[in-house]
Amino acid sequence: MDEIITKGLLKEGSLSARIYFLLLNDPITQSELSRLIYGGKVQLDNIKKNLDDLENEGYVKKLDREFGAGKNYNQIKYTSTLKPLIDFIINSVTSRKNTSKSTKKEEITKEDIDFMNKFFNSKWFKRFYSQEYMNVDLECSGKINNRFCSCPIRFLARLIEEVFVITESFGHFKFLFNKQELDIEDFDKFIIENQLSISETDKKRIKRIVKWAKSYLGSYDGTNKTIDLYFYNYGILFLPYSLSKKLSSIGRVPLTVSIAFTDALKREFLY
Repeated sequence: MDEIITKGLLKEGSLSARIYFLLLNDPITQSELSRLIYGGKVQLDNIKKNLDDLENEGYVKKLDREFGAGKNYNQIKYTSTLKPLIDFIINSVTSRKNTSKSTKKEEITKEDIDFMNKFFNSKWFKRFYSQEYMNVDLECSGKINNRFCSCPIRFLARLIEEVFVITESFGHFKFLFNKQELDIEDFDKFIIENQLSISETDKKRIKRIVKWAKSYLGSYDGTNKTIDLYFYNYGILFLPYSLSKKLSSIGRVPLTVSIAFTDALKREFLY
């Protein structure tokens, strides 16, 4: 990961990294990017150069022109692809497998990639691309302009590790609501349809576990808000356990979060 955040288009603090992250949230035009980044000042040439570089690398793509009443067909909107994130995950998991003495480490499969594309493009996960979330998250605090995360790959890698280490912790106690299912057409529909299967007893258990985990983590406002987002619609408990074991340490093991939820689960199920 160090190479990704120090070199290339997504290196920490680069304009292209900021553009990439903004376009993950919502498709917008070149002019809108300029206004957002430069606070109303027009810097179209600089934005266009970075967009071209990102597009050539496959990190950004143009959307089809919109036709019809009220549409401006001259406007071209751009959106980010998941290519750098998926590539980073595949490379990280492969590297960890190749350097580990364990024979149980597994590589990312085509089925994993298909699921990740649907999951990272879901409305449930896309909330983490929003400016509202970035202003809550500690990764972007203290920046000159905290509306923009300066290093999206590091930011998303840390977030994904936390999400999947929590899923993995619940999986150890066989307390997940996805029986290893990767072939899901729409993650948002999947969790909404399956929420009905969660009993009131399990809902109370989840509430207690989350409360204890927050307490172990210090009950900081930003941390609590992030955990609440993780458990929105119980989405984090509908992720496949098999994938969680691969993605819970794609850059580093988030031990603090892992220990907090493991201890909370032990308190609920063992003590």
